[in-house]
Amino acid sequence: MKTALIVGGSGLVGGHLVKQLQREGGWRVVSTQRRLPAAPPAGVTPLALDVRDAASVARALAGLADVTHVFFLARVWDEGYVIGREQNVAALACVLDAIQDWPALRHIQLVHGLKWYGSVDGPFPAPARESDPRPGKAHFYYDQRDLLARRQRGRAWHWATLRPHCVSGVAVGSPSNVMLGIGVYAAVMRALGRPLAFPASQAAFGAQLTYTDAGLLAQAMSWAATAPAAQDEDFNVANGDTFSWQAVWPAIAAAFGMRAAPPGPVSLADEMPRHREVWARLAETHGLAQPDIAKLVDWHFMDATLALQWDQTMSLDKLRGKGFAEQVETRGMILDILRQYGQRRVLPAADPS
Repeated sequence: MKTALIVGGSGLVGGHLVKQLQREGGWRVVSTQRRLPAAPPAGVTPLALDVRDAASVARALAGLADVTHVFFLARVWDEGYVIGREQNVAALACVLDAIQDWPALRHIQLVHGLKWYGSVDGPFPAPARESDPRPGKAHFYYDQRDLLARRQRGRAWHWATLRPHCVSGVAVGSPSNVMLGIGVYAAVMRALGRPLAFPASQAAFGAQLTYTDAGLLAQAMSWAATAPAAQDEDFNVANGDTFSWQAVWPAIAAAFGMRAAPPGPVSLADEMPRHREVWARLAETHGLAQPDIAKLVDWHFMDATLALQWDQTMSLDKLRGKGFAEQVETRGMILDILRQYGQRRVLPAADPS
């Protein structure tokens, strides 16, 4: 029996990892978040832990020396989706202080992303490869990865880092979620009688992208935590195809019974809060789970994600070469996620038929 500690397990990635480990069997799962949930997932031991507070971390993790695998998914950010470098390095250091000498520990894993390659700062060599040199700009990804490698020296456990891009899946209470943002935006535009215009530039509309299905990422996380070939390695993780919003936008519009329109750049962070009452009426009419649009989606995150006007692709050669070959078709993934949100009454039904 392996014991997984998921630090920051309440979000999109953590939720899918819990399901993956439970499907596999042979895992006991402990999941942390800042506040204990009212109804923790079945079969999961919940733990309240604030990674910003070293004393909280030490207290919460005391007595967990039987943990074999740690997945560090926590993020510290400020309003406006500002993810600070020092705070996130300090958070990892606090956790490592508490766990690094556990006698049963075999593996520690970090999840980073395409920002490792400078993807938000301008065009970068694409497809990005794990062997590419680091851009000159500082980032907490580099500091965390270096800290983890330093702490591993002389200890028996191993590590891995995974680099997905725009992790996509169904999750409630996870506002940094591209597909949910697209769905809420489409539902509001439909209620206002408007066509579905891509809310960023033509260049961003046509850029080639590689996205990562949350279920696929969870499979890769479990594989990297247990496969000898993955020890002390970094891996890009993506669906295995490329797409552009321009190519899938007509299908998204059709799923909502709407007409697709050309790009119309707009700040969603400014625009969407103005439609709070529209969403509240939709929630009442359709019996939706969350009537407050401000609690549903981080619109600053959506603006930052959709605004990039250059290709954002990564090579999967290393991942494939080490033995992980799962893949997902991205267009189908997008439509399926929107459909599931409708079925779960997070969104009005995406498919009008």
